[in-house]
Amino acid sequence: MPHFSATQVNLPAFPFEQEEMCFLYCAQSVLHTHVSLIRVCTKDGYDFCLYQIAQKQQFLFKAEKSTRPIPVGVLQQALRVLAHYCVVTGGNLGEESPYKRSPFLLESTQLLRLSTVHLEIGFGSGVHLLSKAQDQRDQIYVGVEIHTPSIEQVLRHIERFKLQNVYILRADARSLLEILPAQCCLSVDLHFPVPWEKSPTRRVMNANTLAHILRVLVDNGVFWLRTDSLAYFKQSLDLTLALEECACQVAKNAPAPVSSKYEARWIRQNREIYDLRISARHTQAHAPIKNMLLEMERVEGIPRGLDFVLAHRLFRGANYFLHIQDVLEYAQLWVLVLSFGDFNTPTNKIAVWDSQSGALEYVGGLPFNTHANGLAHQKLQEILLEAL
Repeated sequence: MPHFSATQVNLPAFPFEQEEMCFLYCAQSVLHTHVSLIRVCTKDGYDFCLYQIAQKQQFLFKAEKSTRPIPVGVLQQALRVLAHYCVVTGGNLGEESPYKRSPFLLESTQLLRLSTVHLEIGFGSGVHLLSKAQDQRDQIYVGVEIHTPSIEQVLRHIERFKLQNVYILRADARSLLEILPAQCCLSVDLHFPVPWEKSPTRRVMNANTLAHILRVLVDNGVFWLRTDSLAYFKQSLDLTLALEECACQVAKNAPAPVSSKYEARWIRQNREIYDLRISARHTQAHAPIKNMLLEMERVEGIPRGLDFVLAHRLFRGANYFLHIQDVLEYAQLWVLVLSFGDFNTPTNKIAVWDSQSGALEYVGGLPFNTHANGLAHQKLQEILLEAL
């Protein structure tokens, strides 16, 4: 990722604007005094943060991971603006990348504007996703991925192939599936997910995820898992057989219509490939889906200080947690670096609370309105109220 180091830093007073970017403020960490967080907003809607970290005889400027923008050119431009005010000694800003918002990169709520779609979870290089979109241009395909380089690569391929029927969403599919409406997907594919042999709780597949996959599929829509991990396959088959009823097919070393270079390599190495296909059967109506994103409320009062917040940085509930990893200050703003939600599917966000107006917001947009995220957000509000 782009970054740079500098021995001298002479940034303008905040806020300041340059090259259609507004550098809003630089908040100072209360817990780690060598760490600062710079918030950046652009005229075309990007909202993200940069770290300024004081090291021995120099400063490091880099992206804050949870708000990192796509494409990387947005981040590069912001860092280059800051570099103009520094004596740069090293780093990697890379060759200048295109700085434009792709119409094929969706915000989560934009997904609801599409008609029924084919969903692929963790598309990697995008070979399978793009091939299907090319073969059936009258169908809509959506790929969900958390790996930024993969997202950027596939977005470039979409434009190169002049496709108009495939979209990309950066999200953890396990959380996304929970807040999607019922029967909105014609198919769901999960091909060669990371097996997490030593940490199976980190796998995409679990009982809750499988239930939501079958809920979002149309009647007789098919979920297709393809993996080279026998342990992953067996676990997924056990989850399937634990359902009250199911219709599934299994296969071993069956050829696929299209193979990625990684799958081709595994086949050359004589590794076994396993397929599990499950058909959705809806025997009862599903409850209406709630809002996709959390709803915000003001947390108002006269703040007494951060002592209470600092004393309650980690909370573990029965089905959720809230970890305030860092607290930073700028004027009346408290900037909170958070990890929260489900233990196995944590959400990482930056929250900003204005202690004068009571406004509470999340940098880069609201979190998904999952059950665990809602409980964690409610707990955060309670902590802020106690701190007043």
